[in-house]
Amino acid sequence: MQPDWDELYQDGIKPWDKGTAAPPLLDWMNRNPQKLSGKIMVPGCGLGHDVRAIADVCPVAEVLGIDISGTALQEAAAFAKSGAERYEELDLFDLPGVHHQSFDWIWEHTCFCAIDPERRDDYVEAVHRALKPDGELLGIFYLDPYDEDHQPGGGPPHGTSVAELESRFVGSGRFEITEKYVPEVSYRGRAGLELMLRLKPSAL
Repeated sequence: MQPDWDELYQDGIKPWDKGTAAPPLLDWMNRNPQKLSGKIMVPGCGLGHDVRAIADVCPVAEVLGIDISGTALQEAAAFAKSGAERYEELDLFDLPGVHHQSFDWIWEHTCFCAIDPERRDDYVEAVHRALKPDGELLGIFYLDPYDEDHQPGGGPPHGTSVAELESRFVGSGRFEITEKYVPEVSYRGRAGLELMLRLKPSAL
């Protein structure tokens, strides 16, 4: 059963929110200056820390943060603007046609691990549909979020594996991997537990 994300935000229960942008994203942008450009989407953006970080580094880019929680987006919009960022209350799995084949980049962070694992193939299809044919998906994927208090099947975050990611993205015929590595920087407690992927759509 999926959480009621908006209710959790309303109640102030958001342990996934670290208050800062994802360290692997900041590191990647530092090592790839001006690489992110054009129209960029951040699905499941929450309070928008990554959205603002991208908009700050890429001031000419149009950065759209989407989330199904209107409460989260209200909080995100209350932060000082960093650049050309904006927010929309949207469901990644039901994007309006205006957002189909619309984005040059999609940044993934915490959306894939938050959805029901049974919807992961739907996720692959959704991001492929949203990207331009020459667009790119860049993301940090949480491989192992489990500990004594949180086990597989216990709800999000849901872990994954390199094999599963390759199977779902490449095996679907929709993507090819162009960059893959374990980040050298991460949030506290996540060192070695995440995988950075950069993928390009394949012609179907």
